[in-house]
Amino acid sequence: MKNVLLLSFILLLVVISCNVITVNAKEVSYNSPITTLRAGGASSGGSHSSSGGSSSSGHYGRRGYSNPIVNIIFYIIFAFALFASAIILYFKVLRASFNSKRYLRLLDNKDITWKYKNIEKRVIETFYIVQEAWTNNDMEQARDYMDKDLYESFRIKLEWMDVNNKRNVLKKIRLVNLKPVSVYDDKDDNKDLIWFYIKGKMIDYIIDTKTKSIVSGNTKNRSFVEFWKFVKNDDKWVLSEILQEDESKKLGL
Repeated sequence: MKNVLLLSFILLLVVISCNVITVNAKEVSYNSPITTLRAGGASSGGSHSSSGGSSSSGHYGRRGYSNPIVNIIFYIIFAFALFASAIILYFKVLRASFNSKRYLRLLDNKDITWKYKNIEKRVIETFYIVQEAWTNNDMEQARDYMDKDLYESFRIKLEWMDVNNKRNVLKKIRLVNLKPVSVYDDKDDNKDLIWFYIKGKMIDYIIDTKTKSIVSGNTKNRSFVEFWKFVKNDDKWVLSEILQEDESKKLGL
């Protein structure tokens, strides 16, 4: 009975949070900070997103100023909604991972390139090599772990940053969790693919290479979630695409 009441209370808060966010959407404005880059995609998603500031022209109360108590309640509910959303996503990931691993066991019986332990090892290697290549401003060392299009995309981004005297510093890189969430086996092996849920943790910030000062990002170690797509290239699995956490719906999650 207690569990039912607790669950009902949580659901009520989620509903309230959705309503509050909708009602106050026009009353809170966000700044447009410099986007932090990392080897996990075009921009730092998830917990790496810079926080915006609230508008100075509040609409709460009769005197035209923001009520601090209302603001605090709003941010608490908003944070809870984000937490609840992350929990729901992870449960979807667990379900998708269970089905994907079951399918991989069937594929392994007919094709050794589908052996999950070998694929998992390859994904782990790719994660660290790509991140290190990115922060070293030299994607050449990761060329064999990426398809041509993604490799060129990353290389061009690094060149752009170099021209603008920027460098993305990544430290304490750690892969916390990975799970397969989607598997596709085609008659043409070069069209085979696997999507992985990737949870990592690192320090991620951008510096001005001339002044050595931090331009954006954070020196604190923070976690992030992304989805990495691997395809076959001459019987080797290579990284071909990266989605941010808020793009999970593209994978049906």
